[in-house]
Amino acid sequence: MPALLLRLDRGVAAFCKWGVVACLIALSVLLLLAVLVRFLPWNVLSGYDEAIEWLFAWMSFLGALALWREGTLYRVGFLDAMVSEGWKRALGVFNQALMLAVALVLTLKGGEFMAVAGETMPFLGLDKGWWYLAIPATGAVMTLYSIAGMWRAARGEETFVEIGASFS
Repeated sequence: MPALLLRLDRGVAAFCKWGVVACLIALSVLLLLAVLVRFLPWNVLSGYDEAIEWLFAWMSFLGALALWREGTLYRVGFLDAMVSEGWKRALGVFNQALMLAVALVLTLKGGEFMAVAGETMPFLGLDKGWWYLAIPATGAVMTLYSIAGMWRAARGEETFVEIGASFS
């Protein structure tokens, strides 16, 4: 079971990393095309705004999930060094509990928001709910990581991964 969870964790890390990279590259290409279209007024770039909005939403939430997974999104490192081991454990559990609350709000309210979006994008013809799927989808994964983080913090284990170690 731990080997399967480790593989799933590495899969989430790789998906976040390459998802953010792909969104950033696509945004850069769209920006370049927008600049080129200004010099070629006969060429129109349709659906530009829709694609930008979708890419920014997914890039933002995948990036937040990557930091959440590492346990570094809501971390104050100097505080860990200032307190005793008992307080460090209590602060870790409290921090993870707050993170769990945020993750649950993202999941539940993001799902409600996605369900009532109801707007159809003019160029792509897709329901805008697909744009907002990033909120509950990443929130659900953040919830799982928060529960695991709370468990580790309660046992006195480290609740974050060294930066860069997750993508190697």
